[in-house]
Amino acid sequence: MKFAINYSPQAEKLWREGQIQVDLFKCPDWPELVKEVSAIHKLYVHCSLITWRGGLDNIDCDLLQRWLDQTETRVINTHFALAQSDLAESSVSPEAVVEHTSRVLSPLCERFGAENIVIENIPYPESGWIDALLQEVADPAVISEVVRRTGCGLLLDIAHAVRACEGTGRKDIKAYLNALPVQALRELHVVGILPEPDEDGIRHDHFALTDEDWALTEWALAQIRTEAWRKPDTLAFEYGGLGKRFAWRSDAAVIAAQAPRLYQLAKSV
Repeated sequence: MKFAINYSPQAEKLWREGQIQVDLFKCPDWPELVKEVSAIHKLYVHCSLITWRGGLDNIDCDLLQRWLDQTETRVINTHFALAQSDLAESSVSPEAVVEHTSRVLSPLCERFGAENIVIENIPYPESGWIDALLQEVADPAVISEVVRRTGCGLLLDIAHAVRACEGTGRKDIKAYLNALPVQALRELHVVGILPEPDEDGIRHDHFALTDEDWALTEWALAQIRTEAWRKPDTLAFEYGGLGKRFAWRSDAAVIAAQAPRLYQLAKSV
């Protein structure tokens, strides 16, 4: 399994100095950044595509195809989100959510092949990034049915799953993870979660892994080794990045300490 890390100047410097090993840099879908980073290292593109509010209506398919052809991008990712406004003509139900999502994903699947599309589970609730989410998007049965009906793969973000489990009042995170369509797993995201919630009761992610995070990550890798879960192509450490959102969460010391351990875990399967 390949090991990837969010591209950041700190990660690049550590890689150049030989302090971390990286198979791929994971880059946001910023064409100039992709061009710049691809000149120094292999990378793949993580798209900002989202299944709600027309987020798949105006896709630059030529650009997506170029990334598939010219970088190590193997799948096109979408984020599974939906709001009440997306279902204006029908009442909210698990079936309505599945039908709507299958419909909006259909053109992307037809253009690139469903086997080349993955659906990422997102946290619930998420006031800082996506508000007014329907709780159904956090339901493993709904996610599984979307994957089954569309033929797409799963991009499993463990931190997102923890937050969705907590946000919907579920107590058993391992049972929650096992209820997801893990036999369709194509990519695994790992990052730390703050131990304490904020004033809205949310434990935010994209931080250093804690002991609790490490334990869950190692359990997930054990599931893959025993073939209870499909072996994904890539394990991505989603710590660090660029811009205001990540500038204060790109500590070189964290990357230097945690990336090698995750690299070894990725190579253990």
